[in-house]
Amino acid sequence: MEYRLVKADRKMFSKYFATYYKNNWFRPSWGDLTKVLSASDDGYWVFAGEDKAAGVYLSDHSIALVFGIPPYSITTKMMDAVKRYALKSWKLTEDLHAYNVLAEQEIAFRETGFVRVESRQCMMRPTEQLETSMDLNDMHRIPSIDDMSKIVEVFREAYANGPDEREAQVYAEDVARYFDAVDPKLLGASSVVYDRITGEIVGVCLISLWEGLPLVYSIAVLPQHRGMGLATAMLDRALTVLEPDYPVLRLFVTTGNQAEQLYRKRGFLSGGEYHQLRYTIE
Repeated sequence: MEYRLVKADRKMFSKYFATYYKNNWFRPSWGDLTKVLSASDDGYWVFAGEDKAAGVYLSDHSIALVFGIPPYSITTKMMDAVKRYALKSWKLTEDLHAYNVLAEQEIAFRETGFVRVESRQCMMRPTEQLETSMDLNDMHRIPSIDDMSKIVEVFREAYANGPDEREAQVYAEDVARYFDAVDPKLLGASSVVYDRITGEIVGVCLISLWEGLPLVYSIAVLPQHRGMGLATAMLDRALTVLEPDYPVLRLFVTTGNQAEQLYRKRGFLSGGEYHQLRYTIE
């Protein structure tokens, strides 16, 4: 079977994407799913003969959001055709990346020379009124813009040597972006936990809005303060504060982050893993 790629009409592509791509981000409705790519001209059909066999999003020198169209599924030969089309179209001299690759699709990418870079998952839990408590040595309050530098330092220490470690400047930009756009109601569901004796911030939970529903923007506890229930207390407080206005709270977690077990224990449901992969051009 030979495959060929054809530019797709954005309206039709968005409908196919909404129907056939797994909703692993827990988007609330089919209408929400159609909006994801409704303004994009980067959708392509993968044809097998005269049949639409798959859809693929090609943008920024990367492959993403691949979905099969029944009765076809994602195969190694199909993904090799997509890879060759991308390499030829962009005349790449640097790595080709593949984003949002579903777990069941990964083998087809790997058999064409891609290697896994990172795996993540979206998780979701209903909001509800919960009893929250924490160690007597700690107190919580709503974060303020004056806390920015200290919050950045908490992220830097908490994520060091882990799968989410980034440059300090990235944390600073993320925190600045958060305070620049956050709604006061969502800020009210956020927390900084501080040591009542030293006044130093030891934990942070920032709540934002993503596609109309609250999202854990970032959560971290300093290593020396873990095991005391601080992360659980901050999550429970967010779930309680959000409950009158929002039905659920979502978050993203990187595979290998120990927090994943905490989220599962607190009732968060995973939408399944999705991967970032890389093809190195020799």
